Amino acid sequence: MKKLNLNTEIILPILPVPVFLLSKGIVRLRIFEPRYLKMVKIATKGTGFVIWGNSTESPLPNIHWGSWVEIINFNHGKDNILEIDVKCKALVGLNGFNRDQDDLLFAKITPIHHWSEKPNKFITDENSSLLAKAIEDDILLNELYCDKQMNDINWVIARWLELLPISMEIKSTFVFTGKLNDAKNFVESIILN
Repeated sequence: MKKLNLNTEIILPILPVPVFLLSKGIVRLRIFEPRYLKMVKIATKGTGFVIWGNSTESPLPNIHWGSWVEIINFNHGKDNILEIDVKCKALVGLNGFNRDQDDLLFAKITPIHHWSEKPNKFITDENSSLLAKAIEDDILLNELYCDKQMNDINWVIARWLELLPISMEIKSTFVFTGKLNDAKNFVESIILN
């Protein structure tokens, strides 16, 4: 992906789906609508696109951030629908939304500095061993996460926040807290009980 200067105004295509993804998180998306096939074409030019944890059906219309992703793999599913694996490179604030003639949504982005972006080595603990097992037991996750960073507390807690079956509203609170310990305590209150 091209290195973009975030000091200049950047406008990127937006994919509004209720997916929570932090830095270095990976997800597989199925793309079939013409406007989102156009989005993929734009993204392959090196800019990527933004996953916005909102959708037209979402009860949370006030989410003003997204996951700036790059496409890391293309494939066709058994039903011949395009599947793309995307990896989050950064969290971004969103504003200035507009739609083009194909009804593809675009927004201006600004960087959000987040604890999940920074490497943070630590001694392996129960959080990482439980996550390693959860990823190993899931065929898709094991395929997507070839580079498991189980010795990085930021990576481990970020993956737990993505995977836990909790509401987008609760997950979103950990985007702006800026504190790893808050997220770690929250995750441990669920997985260790």
